[in-house]
Amino acid sequence: MSQSSVNIEEVDVCKCGYYCRLKTSRTPLNPGRRFFGCKASKENGGCGYFRWIDPSLENVDESSLMNRFIDGHNPIDRLKRKVKELEEERDSLKFQLNENEEKMMVLNKKLKEVKLQRDWENVKFNRVVIVFLCLLTIKWFFNIV
Repeated sequence: MSQSSVNIEEVDVCKCGYYCRLKTSRTPLNPGRRFFGCKASKENGGCGYFRWIDPSLENVDESSLMNRFIDGHNPIDRLKRKVKELEEERDSLKFQLNENEEKMMVLNKKLKEVKLQRDWENVKFNRVVIVFLCLLTIKWFFNIV
């Protein structure tokens, strides 16, 4: 059976009798290659069982790798697209924030104008009350004398 036709749904059992975990290589020689390996490392008493699932890059022709990258299977390209999407969302949110800050400034200005108008109306009312009280006081004073 060739490595390219391996069915990863069939789980391997190692010499220890455990089901093997599907792992991903993070080494510079085999980045991103998947493999089945014993749950326990050799240092921890494991049997060291190991079997590649993905073919090595030596066995893969360049055109299939290029097709894989072109089709968007390249994780770096996916991450770049995600970063671009997040940057666009950030820019959109910044724009909305600026618009809302401008609206807030306009509303604060209107609020100040309304408060000034209300204060001015209170001053006018107070003047009328004072004039009225003065007139009542003068009338009262002259009625007594």
